[in-house]
Amino acid sequence: MSDFVTLKEWADRFGANGQKPYQQIIEQQSKTNKILQVMPFHECNDGQRDTATIRAALPAVAWRLINRGTKPVKTQVKQASFTCGEMEGFADIDEKLLKQNSNSNEWRLSENAGIQEAMNQEMAATFFYGDEKVTPAKFTGLSAYFYSKTNQDAIYADQIIDAGGTGNSLTSLWIVGFGNLSCYGIFPKGSHAGFTYEDMGRVELRDSNQGIYYGYRSKYNWAAGLVVRDPRFIVRVANISTATLTQNAADAFIETLIKAYNQIENPDAVSLSIFCNRSVQTFLDICASKKTNVRLGIDEFAGKKITHFYGVPILRCDAIKNTESQIS
Repeated sequence: MSDFVTLKEWADRFGANGQKPYQQIIEQQSKTNKILQVMPFHECNDGQRDTATIRAALPAVAWRLINRGTKPVKTQVKQASFTCGEMEGFADIDEKLLKQNSNSNEWRLSENAGIQEAMNQEMAATFFYGDEKVTPAKFTGLSAYFYSKTNQDAIYADQIIDAGGTGNSLTSLWIVGFGNLSCYGIFPKGSHAGFTYEDMGRVELRDSNQGIYYGYRSKYNWAAGLVVRDPRFIVRVANISTATLTQNAADAFIETLIKAYNQIENPDAVSLSIFCNRSVQTFLDICASKKTNVRLGIDEFAGKKITHFYGVPILRCDAIKNTESQIS
């Protein structure tokens, strides 16, 4: 596929003679990723990274007797750094195409929507699956912190609840407690939170044979990262087999959610959200329609009625895969 706008694409949107009214594009490639709507973002405190002080251990305190002293104690702390990743893209269009049609601004706005949607999907996927060790240009997402019940520190391993599925066709549900001392998004110091667009104006362009022509360039940018300061406020329900999500499995799955919710250190200290993909959300919506599942209810969130678990909104994220491998 060409990276440039073709005459056919121009005709598809504006008509062969460029005279028919601008046609709104039906965004069939769009996805629902509500984590981008609810995650709080902070500016980095150290340029491109956010440095946090984390308490690593508590002291051994002592009981005191009359005429007996106690030894001084101190806590142990450590520094942790969380970095940002940056996405960038350019869109070029031949100036002749713009001159032949009076809808040039609307054309460029339609391109903005498509590229922003692509960045939305990639950003949401990175929040769940990004790993700097694998792709250094990205930031590290949730799965890279909660990946094993046996091969990592207990403070992370304990936050993984096994739903019992096996194989490589599994998914996860996440309970995330957002807060200044738990989990939040970041963006580089001095920059903007979220997607940015810049009109680069008229520039020299080259075709595949290095022939020169002139056109107009748009620049798209998004820099962000994820901070996990306290893993006790995040729980991953892993190894969910969507093939087994039937009404007969409802009670067992609700019990798994109860275990996950109770693994949150202090639900009242953070802003909780539950993230799952369409398959799991549909299953929970059906469960909520049964009056016997009292822990699931329909309540208002962002002006709409959606399913809640223990009062926590269940939000759909299409970025969460149905092709995860089993966590041992």
